[in-house]
Amino acid sequence: MFSKKLTPTPNQPKWSALNIGLAVLFTVVPLVGCGGSDSDGSGNGDGNSEPAAVITAPAITAQPANITVTELQSVSFSVTAKGGGPLTYQWRRNGTTVPGATSATLVIKSAVAADHNAKYSAVVTNSAGSVTSSEAVLTQELPMFLLAGQSNMEGNVDTELLQNILADLADTSITDLKASLVKRIRYWHKDTNGGYAGYGYSDPMAAYESSELIRLKASGLVGANLTTPNTKVFCSWNESPLVPLQALVPNNVRCGGPIGPEQVFGQALDKAGYSSTSVIKVAYGGTSLYDDWRSPSMGGTPNGNDLYAKLKSRIKSLNDKPASVNPSCTARACRWSAFIWFQGESDGFNKVHSETYEKNLKNFIADVRAEAGSPTLPVVIIQLGEWGTNGTGFGQNVASAQTAWVKADKNARIVNTADLSGFYHYDSAAQLIIGERVSLAVKSLLATAPAAK
Repeated sequence: MFSKKLTPTPNQPKWSALNIGLAVLFTVVPLVGCGGSDSDGSGNGDGNSEPAAVITAPAITAQPANITVTELQSVSFSVTAKGGGPLTYQWRRNGTTVPGATSATLVIKSAVAADHNAKYSAVVTNSAGSVTSSEAVLTQELPMFLLAGQSNMEGNVDTELLQNILADLADTSITDLKASLVKRIRYWHKDTNGGYAGYGYSDPMAAYESSELIRLKASGLVGANLTTPNTKVFCSWNESPLVPLQALVPNNVRCGGPIGPEQVFGQALDKAGYSSTSVIKVAYGGTSLYDDWRSPSMGGTPNGNDLYAKLKSRIKSLNDKPASVNPSCTARACRWSAFIWFQGESDGFNKVHSETYEKNLKNFIADVRAEAGSPTLPVVIIQLGEWGTNGTGFGQNVASAQTAWVKADKNARIVNTADLSGFYHYDSAAQLIIGERVSLAVKSLLATAPAAK
């Protein structure tokens, strides 16, 4: 381009190669019509401004749905929306803002009793406006717990021992509470009935039970609350009328008098925050799963007791008229929430019964769940304890079968009792301790149980 040699005229200054290069370098030639920038910076060359993007207001595309759960279960409400730009969310409960609830899903970890019939809605907002979802209603049903089994579920304990234990726990003048409780338990095991009740007894076992009772007292589960009616927990045994939960009532009134695990179990349910619960016991001493509780899926013919038929009848009567057990079920729907099975001693005396226990238990539970209307009904098995597995027959087969079945069912838990009373009828202290263990197992199951329906 610059190959021609430039010769300056007399009146023209001399140009050096550097002068020429800089002149070319700093010469700006406007390129009109070739895509140059406009004053608006759009780069379209037409001199006009590009219109700003239009942000659309949010719109709900999926409304939150009504949900029915049992009290204290977890709850999740969700809303789906569309709209321009980022969307923000704010949930409301009965029209009032829920602090911290600012995502598309509202999670309530434990729905308290006051949440019954609460209405939840979501406000979705962006820079163009906001929209409020429809209200979703949270309905909470009251829990019913079905307990079944043989004599330990009935509660064949010594009423005098129970009274003495509760008296010691309430006596603030006792300087060594543990020593006093150990003495009470030791007397029952060693001296009552000429030593008959001492089978499998040990002083360390009595010491352990006493320590556990003191711990239960500190947690508010045993004490004066067992001597007065608890009108938030209703209990019924077999076909007996409902009674408010209470430990010390006349004998032969099960769910009172000689007690099973339902006493502390019921107190723990109350303490957990349920507004009202029902504990239904169907229990007959000295009975086997193989003969007496034989259910349809087990095949064969039950013996003359046909206890499964009685259990089925009880379930049906409560499905039809739950208010017959708990008056709160008149205004609120009630739902079976868990099944607790405390049985196995009788099957532990027969080789065939014990060796078929796991298969029979599986079929039995399947039938119970079907009658209760829930194929995933949580189940707690109170395992055959020290007496049943310590050379008394084939009890170890039963205990192993119980463990195996629970391990195979994700909606089941097992309660171990081998560290408690060695007598085949658990003493009063052991039954109180077992009740808390059952409550913990049920709590674990309900925390993972399907919530919505």
